[in-house]
Amino acid sequence: MKKIILPILIILAFNAQAQDKAELKPYNIYEDKENDVKINLGARFFTDLAYNTSDYTKVKSGAAIDDARLRTSLTYKNWYFYGDFDFGRGEFTQRNLFIRYYLKNDEKSSKSLKLGYYAEPFSMNLNTSEYGMHFITRPSAVFALGNFRALGLTYKYFNSKFFSDTGVFTEDVYENKKATGNQSWNVTGRYVYIPVNNEEQTAHVGVSLRYKRNNGGNLIDNNTVLQTNQNVAAPMENPLEQPNKFLGTNVLWAKNIYKIGVDVLYKRQKYFVRGEYIYQKITKKRDDETLFNNQLGGLWSWTTLKSWQEANPLSSTSFDGGYIELGALLNSKPSYKYSKEFALMEGVYEKGAIEAVARYSYTNLNDIKSGDVFVKGRNRFYPDGNITDYPNESMSLAGGKMHSATVGLNYTFNRHAILMLAYTYSRLDNPYYPDDKNFNSLQARMMFNF
Repeated sequence: MKKIILPILIILAFNAQAQDKAELKPYNIYEDKENDVKINLGARFFTDLAYNTSDYTKVKSGAAIDDARLRTSLTYKNWYFYGDFDFGRGEFTQRNLFIRYYLKNDEKSSKSLKLGYYAEPFSMNLNTSEYGMHFITRPSAVFALGNFRALGLTYKYFNSKFFSDTGVFTEDVYENKKATGNQSWNVTGRYVYIPVNNEEQTAHVGVSLRYKRNNGGNLIDNNTVLQTNQNVAAPMENPLEQPNKFLGTNVLWAKNIYKIGVDVLYKRQKYFVRGEYIYQKITKKRDDETLFNNQLGGLWSWTTLKSWQEANPLSSTSFDGGYIELGALLNSKPSYKYSKEFALMEGVYEKGAIEAVARYSYTNLNDIKSGDVFVKGRNRFYPDGNITDYPNESMSLAGGKMHSATVGLNYTFNRHAILMLAYTYSRLDNPYYPDDKNFNSLQARMMFNF
């Protein structure tokens, strides 16, 4: 493995140093000062290398171009347009496409409206750009319980002490992709109080809130009943693992989804500590009367609707997760910076910066009812420890529980090139994978940003 990693890192490092000496073209490719018009063009490129091991089920190791983007922006007076398109892993993906209109924007405060496809304002981590991250991967908890991009409209306000971003979103970019039913919608917001923010230190505490109404799904029972569902899943904390394989479950009959997240941050010039906790509750709704009537006369007929409901119980489901991160700059010149515009800590972009980081995270997608027993041969739970064929409906769900610890070292060649190295150990508890407990991942990432 060393014979593979070392040459790649040497080549990447040489290229990054060469770029620092070259004359870089400005981001601004067109400007009309008379009409207050400015057009920018940028690009981003990430390459990842990982060596992963597990106890039993094989996980992937290798190299990949995880991110290869072209982006453009246009500013016209109070209007701002942004488009961001990704070609990583050989696939085209629309990342961001939105318009923002500033109602007010000066040194004291800012008010704006934003319309388009972009990240929902939920979670400190998920609203941090990958190029501004201090770790190669995001915590699995925010993948499973947070929210990424959606089509929506938001109102954003911030000043020196307070940040708020609230919006209404739909779940699909262009059209309703559910097999049947209406498009789902949600209301999302993030609110941050910043009691201290100066050159020496910054402290903030934030709350994220989200409500989703789940309206689409699949028709069952001879197309007479709409069955809604919500998939809750996350990849392991390495860049090449198969997505959502070891951590994930499908919640049937999901109707109302409530989420709350709390994030805290404290930074000095040379170190930071920050963390986040997310809790999710899913309530369910089912057309019991139609389902009951459809099965009358069959093998499992019941005399009353009530007795059928007792044999086919329905209850809410809850998941949670969180993380804590530490970072320190090991040389004297660079310092950590904070953006009040996004209520986030920025990346480290000063030439020669060396940063050490550490993280602990946990993701809990297990909701196992007391007394239920899982039988691996049948891949199912049985209620109250009674392993019988009838009645046998359990309300338990097992998407897996994982604890992870990561240590990393980052080096900034210049504003446009950063090298990241990391090791992650993960401990998994998933009844569907009883032989897989320990996962190890050695990772390297080279990031270029223009």
